[in-house]
Amino acid sequence: MHFFGTVTSRVGQDVTPIGLRARRGLLGALLLASAPVAHAFHLLGSCSAAADDAQPIRLAQAATPTTDAVVAPLRLSQGVRASLGLKFDPVLNLEPSSSTDTPVYIFGREIFGQMEDDLESRGDAEFRKIGMFIKADVIRQDLVQNELFAEGSVKLFRGGEYFEGPRLRLKLGTMQGSFENISYQLVATGGRGTAERAEFIQPLETRLSKVVYTTCPRDRPAWELRMREMLIDQASEIGSAKSAVFYWGQVPLLPMGNTSFGIGQGRKTGFLPFSYTTSTKLGLEVKTPFYWNIAPQHDLTLYPRFIGTRGVQLGNEFRFLRPNSLGTAIYEVLPGDSKTNTTRQFGSVIASYRPAPNTAIGINIQRASDNNYFSDLGTSLLTSSTRLLPGAVTANTTVSKWNLRAEVQEFQLLQDIGSPILRPYSVLPKLSVSRSHRSIPGRDALPLDWNVLGEMASFQHPTLAQGERFVGVGALAFRHFQDGVNITPKLTVHATHYGQTRAGDSAMTAERYLNAGLGIFTNNVGSTSPSSYTRVLPSFSTDLSTTLERPLKLGASGLEQTLEPRVSYVYTPYQDQSKLPVFDTGLPSLSFAQLFSDQAFAGHDRVADLNQISAGVTSRLIEEQSGAERLRLAIGQRFYFSDQRVVLPGGNARSDRRSDLFGAASARPRRDLTVDSGFRYTPVTSEWQSASLVTRFSPRPASSLSAAYRFVRGSSNTVDLAFQWPVSAGWYAVGRIQQALTNVSGTPGTGASGRVETVGGLEYDGGCWVARIVAQQFPISATERNTVFFFQIEFNGLGRLGNDPLAVLKRNIPNYRSINEITPLPSKFDNFQ
Repeated sequence: MHFFGTVTSRVGQDVTPIGLRARRGLLGALLLASAPVAHAFHLLGSCSAAADDAQPIRLAQAATPTTDAVVAPLRLSQGVRASLGLKFDPVLNLEPSSSTDTPVYIFGREIFGQMEDDLESRGDAEFRKIGMFIKADVIRQDLVQNELFAEGSVKLFRGGEYFEGPRLRLKLGTMQGSFENISYQLVATGGRGTAERAEFIQPLETRLSKVVYTTCPRDRPAWELRMREMLIDQASEIGSAKSAVFYWGQVPLLPMGNTSFGIGQGRKTGFLPFSYTTSTKLGLEVKTPFYWNIAPQHDLTLYPRFIGTRGVQLGNEFRFLRPNSLGTAIYEVLPGDSKTNTTRQFGSVIASYRPAPNTAIGINIQRASDNNYFSDLGTSLLTSSTRLLPGAVTANTTVSKWNLRAEVQEFQLLQDIGSPILRPYSVLPKLSVSRSHRSIPGRDALPLDWNVLGEMASFQHPTLAQGERFVGVGALAFRHFQDGVNITPKLTVHATHYGQTRAGDSAMTAERYLNAGLGIFTNNVGSTSPSSYTRVLPSFSTDLSTTLERPLKLGASGLEQTLEPRVSYVYTPYQDQSKLPVFDTGLPSLSFAQLFSDQAFAGHDRVADLNQISAGVTSRLIEEQSGAERLRLAIGQRFYFSDQRVVLPGGNARSDRRSDLFGAASARPRRDLTVDSGFRYTPVTSEWQSASLVTRFSPRPASSLSAAYRFVRGSSNTVDLAFQWPVSAGWYAVGRIQQALTNVSGTPGTGASGRVETVGGLEYDGGCWVARIVAQQFPISATERNTVFFFQIEFNGLGRLGNDPLAVLKRNIPNYRSINEITPLPSKFDNFQ
């Protein structure tokens, strides 16, 4: 133990103290942790008493406060921490010493007693050891029984639990004891309350009798639980209550009987709070989930779901998390749908497994019983618009720096009669091997980068042409830096061989897919495409770039401005590919970020003929002190030396000598305001091909405004507004409006104008409870819309009632924050003094 004070014998013999200086002007330090008594005295000075005499000693406050430097533990009060803007990290914890002889400190205006019998401290008495403290008017410690007694304004802190009361008894060896007429706080939930008695069963387990529990602040009381008994188990992070009654104010509302609730991240088997939803399509929905904590690495949730217009759906979700694997398996079944008179089912398995450090296996298999499963039973725009369900198994490994990958993939198409589409190709299988190398100056003799890829894929389809495609790609680049300029010439060779195993049938395709347009698959039916082909094409490119910098003063801010020009040239010779089939190749949306790519297509079915220069410049403003980027402007264009001849089926060949003008801009004038924009403009016709402007303002948590405009000619023209904003004391408005406009140039094919998705509602923060009422409307097919209503009450630290709109709000509102999570999570040491 460490005692703070001066040491005198009962007969008045002084002992000169040496060693640590301590707070409150107390001098000296007496260590009694593991050494014999005589040894302890020798640490401090000389003493005539022998160890065997066990003379009583008295430690009293020094008469004159010391002016020497003070060495003492750092203690910051909660007020001081707040003034400094500091808060303990929620994951902060103590790592106990491996030694059982951890030091104990005793403070007091007076400390006296028998060294091998008992000690008593009076006046601002304190007892401290790792992870706990006790404060009281009087603290007495029985050294023989290793028991502690405290009286008068007793305060106890241990492992995130804080208690106050008049009397405490505690066995220090087992941490068992009792506390009478207490008030308490539980940091894990932010809960507090009172109890007639607290029994400390073991270090992480406490039983409270005749308990009142709430998470409400003292100045805003609302609800409380009154219980005959509550058991707090911090090891499992579960609180168990007996004869619990829920009170709103002083009015008993709900007898809860024997129940349990989480006091942290712990998991417990039992029923979860039920939820309900009302919508125009499904009527009233009620879900009553049951959670089964099978093992620390496995759990299962059963969620019966009553659907007013359909019947009762049974669902389950199994999860597992192991050191080398994780995954989720879901199965839902709706027997005897009252509208279709059929059994509706959905299953999903998503998992990954890592049998070795450099090997990974992934599974993503999802299947539904019918085309309308999600449009009929989905509760959000995201699920209701699902058209393709994957079925894929992948395996990746690395052997001697070579990356090997194997994949099989097949899609289930959920066809919408009002807007039919073709099913994508299945790959059964796709095998690839690749390796890349980037030179390191000082290690490699030449600054050569290279990469190679080999791939074999077997493409399968019910009605379109089937075949096997072999691809080999090799690239070699020479990186050279001189006089501030980066020069990177690059040579690429692309080789492809294809062999057809079955021709496609146009009539069967039209019948099976409801006359859906063939699009890029036009060559994959009939006999126009060759049964096999071999293609080898080289490509040469070179890239030049540099960065210029200069200091810039704007007011009092020190900035650095950069000017970053870049030029890239690409040449790929022409080879006729107009009749070749297409399996997995598309045309990426061109933007400034892709302006300098040496490939025109995404995929291996087409290699574009290229003879072009791309030129662009980027300028940035960077704060010198923080390094934060405040502004970025970029503009670029391509210049063509020949007409385009290689296109995807149904595509239009380019004949212009200049591309559209591409630009991008982003600004962050304040830490809470961002603006991002991009555009694609055709100077020849003075037309905007695409444009976007997105601005977000988030001055503080749970306060955000977002506005966006997005336009793509012939595709979309939308305005998107989203917000979460305080409108009154405790009240927050939430919403999102996504509106499709008519095309500004009158180009057909833009799609009908009208509301795409709407979300709106209110949230109220009652201090220890939150209420949310939200409505959402979204399309579920080309001709139908659904409106869903949410109402939820959440009692902080206890649970939620009603249907949960949080997933909808987080998906639709950028930077959305739950209003009862604005304050950071409490730490175990928030009440430490």
